Amino acid sequence: MNYLTKKIQWLVVLLTVASLFLSACGSDEADDTALEEDAAATIDIPQAYVFDSRFVEGESSVSYSGQVVRNLLLQDLKALTDSVGKDGARSVAVSDMLKLYEYDDALNLKTLTTTGALPALESQYSSLSTGKNLVGKISDEPVIGYGRTADDLVREWFKMIADNSQDSDKLGTPMAYTTDDGVDMSQMVNKVLIGAVPYYQATGVYLNGLLERDNSEARDGTDPYTAMEHAWDEAFGYFGAARDYARYTDAQLTGSVDDFTFDSNGDGSIDFKSEYNFGLSRNAAKRDKGGSGVDLTQQIFNAFLAGRTAITNQGSVAEISAHRQTAAEGMEKVIAATVVHYINDTLSDMSELGTAEENRANLNKHWAEMKGYTVALQYNPFRLISDGQLAELHGIMGEAPIYDEPGSNSYKTQIANYERAKVVLQTAYGFSNDNMANW
Repeated sequence: MNYLTKKIQWLVVLLTVASLFLSACGSDEADDTALEEDAAATIDIPQAYVFDSRFVEGESSVSYSGQVVRNLLLQDLKALTDSVGKDGARSVAVSDMLKLYEYDDALNLKTLTTTGALPALESQYSSLSTGKNLVGKISDEPVIGYGRTADDLVREWFKMIADNSQDSDKLGTPMAYTTDDGVDMSQMVNKVLIGAVPYYQATGVYLNGLLERDNSEARDGTDPYTAMEHAWDEAFGYFGAARDYARYTDAQLTGSVDDFTFDSNGDGSIDFKSEYNFGLSRNAAKRDKGGSGVDLTQQIFNAFLAGRTAITNQGSVAEISAHRQTAAEGMEKVIAATVVHYINDTLSDMSELGTAEENRANLNKHWAEMKGYTVALQYNPFRLISDGQLAELHGIMGEAPIYDEPGSNSYKTQIANYERAKVVLQTAYGFSNDNMANW
């Protein structure tokens, strides 16, 4: 091989190597560009529950109007069942309560819920969302301690409230919604439904089935959100917090309606879908305010924000699952702490029996809130409390309040039983001694 031939071959080799090198550099640059695009597509955890669509530019991916309607129906049903015990009360029929429980859009009803100094943006249920009611979303699981479904129990209480309200001696007094043995049915209806509808749907349906839902494509090909994003939003909707929940203090959330609503967008009205705080979200603040060393409002809201961000960023199953567990446990602790609160109230009411301060209506109310929220605890598949512990709690609480006078043996037994109930709850949730005593 002569010198010229060798030189040509070396030039070919050098050109080939250079080409490969440049190609490799180009690949690195492409990879870098792809990584930069991926980084640009991910978002940081926001301060409010606001998430843009990945599929429709300029559109929100958050939607849970149906959950708002059910929270309103639940709240309005409580106002209706309470109304028969107030001055100037009018009797109610079962059909009146069913209009809210089995709501049909053909009724075109307005909510009974007011929004304080500012008007509601939309006051008709069907203008917020159509095809929504309570009965269609209630759990069919038998209630521990009763052996019947929540639907069966609620319908029975509706009938008894309607019958009582026809009695002129009871109408306008708490006995219009109270059984002869002291069960406040207005409270029982409300608290059992809180458990069997919003709490059950949030934890037992939407969070429980979350990981089986698609998170890569727009739901139905046209929605501005994925199926997983939407399920997470619906769970948040049942928690009932305003989109900018973090702006509210515990004092505001436990105050008047003008305190727990805020015109965030400055349009002169309150939007139930984003500017109003419903039941569970306010109860979380009550337990924070009345406790020490707890911040359930922050725990739950931060978990919902972080979890939704992870879903939007198409995070790992482990990451999303961790936030799901935190949100579910936070809501459970709110309800459990509320049971503790009403055990304490019941004990206080019982200590006044036979004295000038005796108030059986208060005792009946607090007992029913204690019992109803205990029923609610069963509807979370992620729950920390066991079926056996729940059965023990129901056995202790019984089926109605007790009116034994302080000092009697039966009274002492009942007090010891309620203290045992607090031990069961503290064992399940690890609540501090201070909170067990002071909630």
